[in-house]
Amino acid sequence: MASVGPWNLGERVAEDKPIDKRLNLYVVVPGTQYRAPGKTDYDHNLVINKYTVDGKARDWDIFWCFILDPTLRPDLRSERELLLGKHQTFRPATLFEFRDIPSHTLLAERLSIRSMGDLHRFREKDGSLPRLVILPARLVVRATAALRDAVPEPTPKR
Repeated sequence: MASVGPWNLGERVAEDKPIDKRLNLYVVVPGTQYRAPGKTDYDHNLVINKYTVDGKARDWDIFWCFILDPTLRPDLRSERELLLGKHQTFRPATLFEFRDIPSHTLLAERLSIRSMGDLHRFREKDGSLPRLVILPARLVVRATAALRDAVPEPTPKR
């Protein structure tokens, strides 16, 4: 199984370069869609580029989406929002530290990035960083997608 912290993403098929004919599964960290008590560093959203809800298992290329900018909302839910965040930049403040990056735990775990200096490969010439980094995980899973039932809003107590 391919996993992110306590979460299973699906049956691991291969570690390979992304292929255009496969569907894309973006793991957005942090996120608000999937949360595990006591494991907040692994809270994430899953975003797919196409919905196929025919019940058939499909192969999905996995992409890591690490939010670097603490002001970027953690509830990104569409491929369009991800691409916009990737192309926007921010300039970290003078006292900004690596632990201030919302996805710092998984950056260290998955990419061995453990300091601001390690982020040099993402920096623009003006010193800014992308608000969001999207990287192929070089991982393919076989899974099905299903639309989630609408969850009713909680009724407030009177």
